[in-house]
Amino acid sequence: MTFTKGERTAIIILAAVILLIIAANFFVMNHKPNVNKSLHNLDSIIALHEEAVDDMKARELAEQMEREARNKKIREEREKKKLQKPKKPDFKKKEVKKENSVMKKEIHIVNLNTTDTLELMQLPEIGAFFARNIVDYREKLGGYIDKEQLLEVYGFDSIRLEIIAPFINIDSVTIRKIRINYDDFKTILKHPYIEYEDVKKVVNHRESKGMIKDWETYLKVVEREDIDKRLRWYLEF
Repeated sequence: MTFTKGERTAIIILAAVILLIIAANFFVMNHKPNVNKSLHNLDSIIALHEEAVDDMKARELAEQMEREARNKKIREEREKKKLQKPKKPDFKKKEVKKENSVMKKEIHIVNLNTTDTLELMQLPEIGAFFARNIVDYREKLGGYIDKEQLLEVYGFDSIRLEIIAPFINIDSVTIRKIRINYDDFKTILKHPYIEYEDVKKVVNHRESKGMIKDWETYLKVVEREDIDKRLRWYLEF
């Protein structure tokens, strides 16, 4: 058989292709495919991740259960405290302790018209607040003439007066008096026992009729029946 040059070239190429196919099949048959290492590694990573997630969920569940148990215990303790009846204070013991402390502390008798706030604070039941109020009211009065005047001090009561009464005395010699015929309007008005209308009447009487001679004349001038009789100790005629 005779072939042209082109036909011979085609036959050679076809034979070469067939040989290549046979060689490839032989190579494939004799060499098993390798497992993809990267795919294997990916599967391992996924497995480790899932295991870590499971561990995390387990820890969270354990922590939640622990918190719930702790909160339950706290609620139970609160309920127990609510159910417990408060103990009644033992007043007798406190009173005994208080009496003992007063007896141990030596208290000096003070003059109500000359003492200062520091000395007043040494008295039982008298702190800085009451000591300051006692001195301030003493300045307004001009001095105390009676222990009962402490009841006019802001915040003072009869119980407190009864407690400190044995430790105070009064020297009326130091009382500052009002010169009813000479002092001006504002000076007279500062006294707690004198009302505004009283001062007006006193000043008008001085200007129109002259000096007020005595306590009886003063009462006629102010024309007031509810006046505090202790005021006479603070007036100088």
